[in-house]
Amino acid sequence: MMLWLLLCAPVWSAERDAVVAKLDGVAVVTEGELADWQAAQACYGEGALTSRNAGLMRLLEAAIAEKALKDTGASKFTQAEVEAEAARIDRETRAPDILACIKNGLKGERYLKAFVKPTLVESKLRSYLMQDVGVQAGSRKKVEDAIRKARQGSLQKAAKQYGLVYSSMTYSLEATTGSALPWSPYEKEFIEQHLKKLKAGELGKAAIESDYDFRAVRLLKTDGKKWFFESAYALKLDQVEWLKGMPKMKLEILDEGLRGWVKGIKGNPRLVATEVQ
Repeated sequence: MMLWLLLCAPVWSAERDAVVAKLDGVAVVTEGELADWQAAQACYGEGALTSRNAGLMRLLEAAIAEKALKDTGASKFTQAEVEAEAARIDRETRAPDILACIKNGLKGERYLKAFVKPTLVESKLRSYLMQDVGVQAGSRKKVEDAIRKARQGSLQKAAKQYGLVYSSMTYSLEATTGSALPWSPYEKEFIEQHLKKLKAGELGKAAIESDYDFRAVRLLKTDGKKWFFESAYALKLDQVEWLKGMPKMKLEILDEGLRGWVKGIKGNPRLVATEVQ
């Protein structure tokens, strides 16, 4: 019944076009888009978040990230990109019934705007923060500086000097009994890619990059089954710190009730980029 009401309740054109929120003077959320988001979420069934508050925050988070990526030149979010994302969702969905429900309720551009584009924005933001050389230059440099310092000395001391997280670790090629932590295939992969090439006491020449950090390693010893090594890493710059470094966006909430709610929110990583009006 709730789904039927959300999909079929008449929302007149003037009401749909009514602006709920603006970023730097540009409308980013309308009543129609809120209603469409609620309708899409209702397809997930009982317990799904379908409130106006939840819808506003989800659409605002996407709008803030989209504007930040556009302002930095990271992405233009062309119509072709949005349509390609829609095609990807069609191919890879694990919930075809839910997707069909959403598509049946939201046709064409409404479906792309309320469901597909926010998904694309999140994917673009994640990829940009993980992979952009410029964004992550500071974190990489700290590890590279520590490697240069540790070539003739202690990695632990170099880690402390450059603000890295230091630890000593043991990885195995396969699961072993008596280990304090469960074995992961990642250990074998890390050994093959980064530790087998090192001699005991040797420090890796370059920073090792993962999706989440940059790392320096020094092999301490190995018996051919276990590799004992020390490590120092710097986390990659996250979205909060990245957004803090950008000019503040002016966020206007035209709905008085929603404005008061948004102003009371603490700790949302996207809202740090805004000044709520």
